[in-house]
Amino acid sequence: MKRAIILDGDYGTFALEYDNTLGQKNQMRLDAVTYEKAILEAKKFLEIQEDGLDADGDLWEIQ
Repeated sequence: MKRAIILDGDYGTFALEYDNTLGQKNQMRLDAVTYEKAILEAKKFLEIQEDGLDADGDLWEIQ
């Protein structure tokens, strides 16, 4: 299972922290004004489908 974390940033912004396939953490800013929209954007970026799996068949947990 892979894990991604939605981080609260300054001034109402959000960031996404996730592990890449090499075991290193990556972080990117999300273009969202609410936590719910941040989750949707993270799922879209990571290509996570409704069943929680990505294109490679890996299961994701977003916190």
